[in-house]
Amino acid sequence: MNARITPTEYNAFQQAYDFFNKELFDRSLRPLLITLQRHARTRGYFSPDRFTGRNRKDTTHELALNPDGFTGQSDEQILSTLVYEMAHAWQQEHGKPSTRSYHDRSAQ
Repeated sequence: MNARITPTEYNAFQQAYDFFNKELFDRSLRPLLITLQRHARTRGYFSPDRFTGRNRKDTTHELALNPDGFTGQSDEQILSTLVYEMAHAWQQEHGKPSTRSYHDRSAQ
């Protein structure tokens, strides 16, 4: 029988997030919630302080990847979307968060 798909997929993305956080962001990104969400015309998105736990005391950022965009893509292409959204997390935490639109010069 095949491995359970949910932990396999989410664990792989968490491991990739941890790796890139160490190698590219000097461990400067805080933990966030990685989700798989289907949104038309996007490969992924970053939402600051989007997730609130059941205790309602703390919030965390959400980084979503669109699994519809995985079809026909290499691991490198999929992971490049992860890193791109991680750059938005970095901008939120350490740069100047964009106020008018999702993308600005520092996010490009």
